[in-house]
Order: sequence, then C-alpha cells, then structure tokens
Amino acid sequence: MRRTYRTLEESRTLLEVAAGRRPADLYLEGATLLNVYSGELYPANVAVAGRRIAYVGRSRAMVGAETAVLSLPGRILVPGYVDPHTHLTGMGTPVEFAREVLRTGTTALVGDTLHILLQTPADRVRELLALLGEMPVLLVWALRLHAASHLPGEAAFTAERLAPLLDLDAVRSAGEVTRWPAVYHGDGELLHKIALALAAGRRIDGHAPGASPERIAALAAAGWSSDHEAITPEEVLGRLRAGLYTMLRHSSLRPDLPLLAPAVTEDRVRSARLLLTADGPEAVTIAEHGYMDHVIRQAIAAGIAPVVAYQMATLNPATYIGLDEEIGGLAPGRRADIAVLDDLRNPTPELVLARGAVAARAGVCVAEFPSVEWARYFPTRFGPTWQPDPALFEMPAEAVPGYTPGAAGARVPAIHLENSVITRRVDVPMPARDGLLQPPPDVLRLALVDPHGRWITRGALRNLATRIGGLASSFNVVAHMIVIGQDVADMACAARRLLELGGGIVVVERGATVLELPLPIGGIMSPDALPAIAAQARALYALLRERGYPHADPHYTLLFLPLDSLPDIRITYRGVWDVRRGRVLLPRQDL
Repeated sequence: MRRTYRTLEESRTLLEVAAGRRPADLYLEGATLLNVYSGELYPANVAVAGRRIAYVGRSRAMVGAETAVLSLPGRILVPGYVDPHTHLTGMGTPVEFAREVLRTGTTALVGDTLHILLQTPADRVRELLALLGEMPVLLVWALRLHAASHLPGEAAFTAERLAPLLDLDAVRSAGEVTRWPAVYHGDGELLHKIALALAAGRRIDGHAPGASPERIAALAAAGWSSDHEAITPEEVLGRLRAGLYTMLRHSSLRPDLPLLAPAVTEDRVRSARLLLTADGPEAVTIAEHGYMDHVIRQAIAAGIAPVVAYQMATLNPATYIGLDEEIGGLAPGRRADIAVLDDLRNPTPELVLARGAVAARAGVCVAEFPSVEWARYFPTRFGPTWQPDPALFEMPAEAVPGYTPGAAGARVPAIHLENSVITRRVDVPMPARDGLLQPPPDVLRLALVDPHGRWITRGALRNLATRIGGLASSFNVVAHMIVIGQDVADMACAARRLLELGGGIVVVERGATVLELPLPIGGIMSPDALPAIAAQARALYALLRERGYPHADPHYTLLFLPLDSLPDIRITYRGVWDVRRGRVLLPRQDL
C-alpha cells in the first residue's frame, strides 16, 4: 500500500523550487504556520509547486516573476482536515458531500463503501472509485466486510468479491465491522475476511459499543485496528490500552466530545493514537454547523488544547491510513491542502487550498468537481413495477407465534424507541378482527418490504409519532422500503408514490401526499446540492415533530430501523429480530 504518490518528475521540481533554482507557482507569505509535526506555531511562508508544497520557511528565493503571491498577515496556516471515518450519503451524493465539506476545510475523507457494494454492479466498482478519486477532496475508502443488516446470501460481501478490492490503493481500511459479537465468538467467515485485509496491509475499523475491556482486548487480538464507539473517558483508555487507534466522535447523533475530552491527557496524546471524527452527520448539521471544523471547535471548547485538537484532525488520521507522507501536515512534499484561519480557536477557514489551488473563499466552494452519471453506478432500485395495496400492511394474527386460531387477540412484540436509535421490546396486546390484529392508537404499523415486492416483514412500532397516516422510506442501511403508519390505505399510497419517485421519503395523510423527499439514486441519495437537501430534511423533521416525534434525530431513526447490530429488536429481512438473543420474534412472509 503506497504511502506517497510523488513521481520522479515531481520530486525534481519540488527540489528545484525548494533550493531556489526554480520559481514556485504559488507563495503564501506573512502568516503563522501550525506545524503539527513539532507542535509549534511560528512565522513561516509556504511555496507551492503544482499540487504540492515545495518549501516551508522564510526564504523568498523561489518567488519569481510568474509566482502568484498571497499575502496573509495575521492569518494562521493549518493542514486541511482529515476525517478517518465517515458515511458519505447524508441523502446526498459523495460528490455533493465532498463539495460541501471542502468549503469548511476538510480536504480528505475515509468513506464507507456499504451502499457502493450493495448497489453498484461488481464490474463498475473500480471505475466508480477511480472517478471519485479525481475530486479536489482526497477520498479514500473503508471496505465493508458485511452488510449492515443480514441479507439473503450477502453476495455483495463475499471474500471472493472483496479480495480484489483490497488491492486497490484507494482502499485504506476494512470495516467498520459492526458484527463485533460474531468476531468475538470466532465467526470463521468474518475472521477470514479480516485476515485477508490484514494480509493486504489494511487497517481494520472496529465498531464495538458497550464492549468490556476484556472483549476489546480479544477484538484487538482478532485484528481490530481502531474503534470509534467509546462514550466515556474510561472506554477511551481501555481502547488505547489494547493498542487501538481511538476515534473520538462528535456527530449529530452522538455529540460525545464534552464527555470524552477529559481522556485527552498529556500522556495519552503522546501516543498519537487519538483521532477526531464526525462519523457522517446528516445534511442539516453539515449545512448549519460545518464538518470537521465543527468537531475541532467542539474539541477545543471541551478543553482539548488547540494544537492537540488540530493534530487529532490532521496528522493522526493521516498516519492511521498510511498517508502521512501525502497529507496531514504542512511540510515539503505533502499535498498543498491548506486551511487559512483568522484564529486558531476558530477552525472555519477564510480560504481553503486543495491540491495547490484555491478551492473555497469565504465559505463558498469554487473548486471544480467531476460529473458522475449516477445511473451507471446505482441502477434503478425502486420503480412502479408493482402496486402495494392496503391489504399488504394488515397484520395477520396467525403470524404471531403462540396465537391460537379463533382467539380474541395476541400479544405482539413491538419495537419501542427509547431514543433516536436504541429500541427495546414491549409486548403489546392487540385484539383480532376477522383474523387481523388491530394495533392500539399508540402503536404504529411497521413493515420492511423488498424493493421488488418479493417479501415483507411486518411488525409494530411505538414512540415514533402519535399520529401519522402513512410514511414510506427507502432511506435506510439496506435500501429496502420501510412503511410506517396508522392507516393501511395511506401506507399503501405512500409506498406506491415512493416507487413512482424511484426512492425517497413520502408522507401521506387521508389519501393526500403531504411531503415528498425524492432520493432517486439507489433510494438513498439525491443529486441536489447538500444545502438544498438540508432544507428538505428540515421540512421532514418538522413534520414528524408536529406529529409527536419525541427524540433528537429523525434522520438516524429512519436510517437505523433495520440495523441489526444495535439493541434491542429490529425489523430485518430475517423478520422482527431479537438482537441480544439472536432469534426471530415475528417471521418474514415471502410474497
């Protein structure tokens, strides 16, 4: 796995410029430089040749007649920010995601390949990754080893398919491995994939919320390289003691830095194994607060020393992915990815350089991004090829284990939302009428439906809303159709409209559509710019809150309903699934 991409010609040019024998293309002067290698702030100028930094110091010998000079008195130069763990959709495409985060200083991302593996034809994955590698933001990848929820066969995640992709230089790690209990208990297939990734020189991105220090140690023994799920200073320490790179997360779902900052002591910082991550926040958060600049700001506000916070968002993640010879610092030979600040405590830049060119000014992105024919890489997943009818969303009493034909009703294991994403089982008595269960007013009907209408899992959901006719959404970790509501006719209407849109989120009440958020790219992405998506998402969140949604983050509620690595019960292809006990509570029905 390559650590740098400098060619012989580039090296010669950089040498000539640094030695003053050839003029630089760009010269930044008069600013203070944050050196993340030495931990110093001092006056220094930066000379750029092509896409790279040729020189850092006080000499002007490389300033020629054609050198563009940027005078930056009173400003601070810091490296472009690096997020070592992100999920790129946020309802937008990777291109629009990268465009939006670039304007606030993030110049490198490690992206999740989950939906690319799920939806992009196998013979086009390399082509897509190469195309996205042409962006001004450096985008490299973490290769998923399994689906986010069990799927039939999981053909997209076989070792045979993944092994060739591990040889791609753009793939820097494997994971995140959310099925940590399977690893802990010695799942042979997962251990085989982890071994393949390690043999290819890749890191293993872990995901082990709530794991004890003993289990973290066992996961490290199995190949874990990192984890981003610590939620207390003690858990941070336990991961460091196990030799793991430990990512401190601050996202829209888990704004953890105020709790985790006390773990960043002087001794622990010396290990250079502490990183910051935004962990893929949703569009509204990015549009309103920024991205890694927001995370750095929260780290500083929580008491982490400013220089340390910048190291955790630049050099440390660059080192983790083996690209510290390319990115993560301002030094000769590195990519000229530079954020220009007015104050070290204000990480939102006035000016951003990416690959040696001005990429953003005053919060406006001016860089050019490649055009992507998304239909080539995300073939139509949803379409009006079948017609969901209201009867599909009725709940047959006979499907509930233990129901006696002719009985007055049954106790149904309902999914109760404890917060935005965590659930618990609540057994709800439901009367039966003509063999169909009748949910009480505080319980919503819930269904997970195959995009092509081949199967359905029916369940019940509590504490999402007090009133909602029908909501259909393809925005979830498996990109299947989730349908929620109190009225089967509205549910069917919402599902039909979703299929007409080609994916998205639709809310129907009394037969009328009251909200549409089209996501025609794979059912999970819109081609629109991220601020436009954020405006649509705000309208969705407001509608749900008006109808009784009591939690913090509707985005992640919809996204994670089928995610079978979170407690306590989930709606999945296998049926309504008891995560802790590993068993089906309500079965899937094949149609």
